[in-house]
Amino acid sequence: MAGEKVAKAYRFRDTDTDEARLTTEHVAFSRFMQSYLGSPEIKQRYAGKDELLRETVKVARKLAREIEKLAPAVDREISPANAEYPWSDDGRVVVPCEFTYPNLTLLTEPGGRTFLRLLEMAIADFERIRIY
Repeated sequence: MAGEKVAKAYRFRDTDTDEARLTTEHVAFSRFMQSYLGSPEIKQRYAGKDELLRETVKVARKLAREIEKLAPAVDREISPANAEYPWSDDGRVVVPCEFTYPNLTLLTEPGGRTFLRLLEMAIADFERIRIY
């Protein structure tokens, strides 16, 4: 949820996207990560490390998309696992706090730790960086 809220805060401030759309949209996080990582300030931080930046963008977009899928309104029919509400799996109730989300195992790998640092940076950089 932190990622979704950060993405919405930047988009509210930095774009002319309709407010009603922003408050109901659950799939803006991966788009935000690409915009954030494409900002001049982030490019400056990665100056001379183009391949590292490309790989970081790739991993960040993939993880952000997987995190977006945790919202109950996204892919509920295809993938009922979400971070907010219990769901049924072969007649048993699955509770989000007891479920191991296999699509998030990347968070424990080096790229995942980088992703979490990027999210932390996006929060800290909010007053300095514009995404559009």
